[in-house]
This record gives sequence, structure tokens and C-alpha cells, in this order.
Amino acid sequence: MSLHQVSVLLLRHSQRQAQLQQELHHDLAEPVASDAPSRPLPVKALLAVAIVMVMACVGGYLASSKWQAVRQEQQRLADPLRAFTDEPTAEKQLLTLQAAIRANPQDSAQWATLGEYYLWRNAYDNALLAYQQALRLRGENAEIYSALATVRYYQSGQHMTPETREMIDKALALDASEVTALMLLAADAFMQADYVQAIAFWQKLLDLNSPRVNRVQLIDAINMAKLLQNRQK
Repeated sequence: MSLHQVSVLLLRHSQRQAQLQQELHHDLAEPVASDAPSRPLPVKALLAVAIVMVMACVGGYLASSKWQAVRQEQQRLADPLRAFTDEPTAEKQLLTLQAAIRANPQDSAQWATLGEYYLWRNAYDNALLAYQQALRLRGENAEIYSALATVRYYQSGQHMTPETREMIDKALALDASEVTALMLLAADAFMQADYVQAIAFWQKLLDLNSPRVNRVQLIDAINMAKLLQNRQK
């Protein structure tokens, strides 16, 4: 996630928590076995009758609503995106991401992109699921830990919870210069009116000369923090 994206999120003073519905699970009844014939039949005739009966049962079952329900449930369980709640309006970007993931469920980059998609729409539960899957596929990764921390931070109303801090610490342990993790620490310091600490984190980001850093925007943030710091005196 770029500094510009995080900075935009940090300027939001209110958020609308997405209310996500859970998927319904159907209890499917087993087909009823047919009764055995009441009197013995010749072996060949018995086999023929059995085949006809089986084919008739199978044909009827395949045409029944019960089979359709079973088939839909099988398809749902095989879908790597089954845990996600559909967006109210299916946007082209979401459909493209979903198609790419269904084509290659092991692509961690696509899962991370899906997480970012949901994060931008305040669908934090879905964003969390997507980033967690990206982490499972890719393994220990500083950027994904930072993304998870970002989701948790906004999910908790811009509060630094122990879980959020744990994700940040993991990210920085892997990469002490991870931009998003440092931005979250700066943002939290700023929200707590600890302008000295916020300025220190932002200055560290400037010193990194990272291409992920928007220097103009960062300098504006530092100047704003200095202005507010002077007003505290």
C-alpha cells in the first residue's frame, strides 16, 4: 500500500463500518433407498431391473431440485472466495480480481490486491480475510503484516490495539524501513497529539528516500504537526 493511500485513509475522521452478511448453509437430505423386490427373479432379469431402477433414480435425482441444491453447495465449497460477502454492486475491478483468483487461487499477489480493494471500501472483514490468505500463501512478509495492521487500525476506529501493534512489530522485525508500518506509528502518535513522535517517524520516512514516499505530502504533514506542537506551548 502506498504512502498516498495510507495518508488519505488517515485523513478520514469517520468511517462507515460495512455490515457483512454471513452465507447460509443448507442441510441437504439423503435420497431414500428403494425397497427390495418381494420375490426372487432370475439373475439376468434382476440385473437388468436393477440397472433400470438405478438409472431411473439417478435421472430423477439429477432433474430434482435436491440435486441442484447439492450441486450448488459443491460449487460453493470449491470456490476459494466462498467466505467473502458479495458487494452490493459488482464492480468491474472486483469481478476481474475474483476471476483471476478463481483461475489461480495460489496467487498471493492477487489476494493482497483483493484485500486492498476491500480496505478502500471499508469492508474490513473481507479485507482481513484476503490479507490473511495472502500471508498464508506468501509466508512471513513485512508489507502484508503492515496491511493487516492497517485493517485492524481502522476496524477499531483508529485505535492502536495490542493486535495492531503486534502486526506492526512483526512487519518492522522483518523490515525496519517498512513504510506503511512507520506511517501507522506516525498516524497514531499524531492522533494522540504526540507531535514530537509523529514528526520523528515522518522524518525517518523522509530520510529513507523510498519511492513509496510522497515527499511533498509528508513535508506538509510534518509542517502541520509542528504548527500544532507550537500551539500546545
